[in-house]
Amino acid sequence: MAEKLLFQGLTRDQLTRVAEIVRVHEAEAGEVVVSERDYGDTLYVIDMGQVVVRVASPEGDRLVAKLRAPAPGEISYAGDFFGEMCLLDLEPRCASVIADEGGCTLWELNRDDLYWLFGDDKELQLRILLTVARVLSRRLGLLDAAAATGASRG
Repeated sequence: MAEKLLFQGLTRDQLTRVAEIVRVHEAEAGEVVVSERDYGDTLYVIDMGQVVVRVASPEGDRLVAKLRAPAPGEISYAGDFFGEMCLLDLEPRCASVIADEGGCTLWELNRDDLYWLFGDDKELQLRILLTVARVLSRRLGLLDAAAATGASRG
């Protein structure tokens, strides 16, 4: 299993156990992987390619972010995963995620399967949830910076 931000710091045994529950999904360009307002139970790790994150607004769908698989040896601090909120709450998805040009390869991790692993390995749970929290914090920081820049121009 290639090194991904979500799995950083996991032992070889932990990575093997996670790999056993991963399902690979080949998403074609333009495929809606996650729909805003739908309930979901899957976290996605981007193995190859890029996705766009969009939210509905009165003016139409608005691009919020582009997330991509990092190049070999690179770590994407914006995160190379999405759908992580399903691990933290049972609310509907807050954005739509669409496979970008050329499509992408995604690793699907079902919430129940992950919780099952977490029950057997609290260190695994802590490492993954701390990574999710760090990425969410970075994403909020990027949004705050973009909002401040936009406000200063207005």
